[in-house]
Amino acid sequence: MIDLSLINPILAQWYLSLPDSEQDSLLAEVAEELESDVDNERFTPYQFDPAAYVQKFLGWTPWTRQLEIMEAYALSLRQQHERDGWEQGEIALDDLEYWQPGQIIKNWLLVDAGHNVGKTKEAAGLVSHFFDCFSPSIVYCFAPNDDQINDLLFKEIRTDRVGKDLPGEVLLEPRIKHKGNHFVKGKATNNSKGTGTERAQGQHGKYLLFVLDEAEGIPGFIWDAVESMVSGGIVIVLVLRNPRTTTCQAHKLRRRENAQAFRISCLEHPNVLEDREIIPGSVRRQYVENMLEGCEQVNEHSDDDFTFELPWQPGVVYRPSIEFLWRVLGIASSKNVDNTFCPPGRYEAAQSREPYDGDNPEEARIGVDAARYGNDKGTVYVRHAGRVRKDCEIIKQDGFEYYLAVKRLCVFLHNKGVKRVWVRVDAGGGYHSTCVDNLNRDDELHNLFEILEVIEVHNNAVANDEDKFADLVTEMYYHAGEALKALHLDSPSPALEVDLCERKYEYVIKTTGNKTRLDVKKLVSKEKFKDDFQRSPDDGDGFVLCAAPDYILARGKVRIGGA
Repeated sequence: MIDLSLINPILAQWYLSLPDSEQDSLLAEVAEELESDVDNERFTPYQFDPAAYVQKFLGWTPWTRQLEIMEAYALSLRQQHERDGWEQGEIALDDLEYWQPGQIIKNWLLVDAGHNVGKTKEAAGLVSHFFDCFSPSIVYCFAPNDDQINDLLFKEIRTDRVGKDLPGEVLLEPRIKHKGNHFVKGKATNNSKGTGTERAQGQHGKYLLFVLDEAEGIPGFIWDAVESMVSGGIVIVLVLRNPRTTTCQAHKLRRRENAQAFRISCLEHPNVLEDREIIPGSVRRQYVENMLEGCEQVNEHSDDDFTFELPWQPGVVYRPSIEFLWRVLGIASSKNVDNTFCPPGRYEAAQSREPYDGDNPEEARIGVDAARYGNDKGTVYVRHAGRVRKDCEIIKQDGFEYYLAVKRLCVFLHNKGVKRVWVRVDAGGGYHSTCVDNLNRDDELHNLFEILEVIEVHNNAVANDEDKFADLVTEMYYHAGEALKALHLDSPSPALEVDLCERKYEYVIKTTGNKTRLDVKKLVSKEKFKDDFQRSPDDGDGFVLCAAPDYILARGKVRIGGA
């Protein structure tokens, strides 16, 4: 009952004039708001510290890999808050601590995991944290079927929240009921009859969290619905799976610039490392040892095959079976990616290894894939000091822009101590000539180097090794793939993995001058690639131009010391 003596007499009179049912409703709303204020005071200190939140309010402690995901989640939240504050004029540029203008915020968190390592527990903890710490917030959780959403994810949510005096009411259905604009809802996608987009779209709030569990089984209309709702507000998308394939939407998301990918292997789990139950109900060492059936002992490691050692059996190298890959290591099988020059394992290893120390730091190679019209984009890649990176991309510009980009890059390399540069320019399409001519005539630029060589590369030219390759571009892709066994890939474009790992080759019959028939490798055409991926392999073409060895390329115009 409200003490009417404590409020404005006019408001008191108005309150008493209401029917009893409306007075009760108003009292409930006031109580809810007061409770919300108390909750804000409780949870605000934990908004950007999910690990402390789950320990204090949910009663469990995350292990190392779970902590890494929580830290990325918290950083994304901080960055989004800072960006919004800066855009609204509430935060000055000098006061930005976690985000800078133009920086891409990685708010899609993608978790590939082995069996029973705690990914669902992680998701449950983040759902509760988001719901409790940000008000009003809306959380949607998706899984392929009722058992996965209700008996797995929401079982963990209920277990975490029961008896904890936390906001809202956890219902028997997969839902936390609180307010009309503050709730958690779980949805099984197999019973939506294709109407998931319509049923989920339209939720645009200040705080939105989407959890897609067992993501390989989630249909396309759900991905479309989520995409339609992440364009505004503070948004986190958490994607979890036991990864079976590299062709599903969940795997392709790993190439997005705003995505951060994680992998949790059973071999890292405390229960497996210690061979005892440290985290109740999680994977044990016996499971890993049982899964070794089908794995093969080999003499040495191979990035291509994702070979591994057991921490408790150092020195024994195994080649994993397909099941071991995804059930234990949390790696999507690459066995379905046949006939490519760069297996996914090799590409992944190139991102994490130290730069190759066999390159002469006084030499650099630049690859220029020139394009001007349509949806194709030009790319400029550089190989220097054991690492390869994309320097820039150029869209719908003439050859002079490529010249300016290469000149700027050459000056940068000169300042890094480079004395000899080879510029390999794609000679297809006729867009390259302005770039090549200006580079060759630039006396100022040539005087910076002992050697500056400009090479015009014709992809359909005869291969250096005619017994193995149908043309030069196929040979370049092969050697670039081989180079990735040693080189370091520096912050690669999301498109590069597709261009290198999914552009296939086939065997064709070639007849030599003496009529000998040979089966040689030939890269699938650019037109076929465009049909499959709706774009041109511009990053791959730029990469191979800079990474291919000198001896397979035709010589260009050489000027020494500006002569």
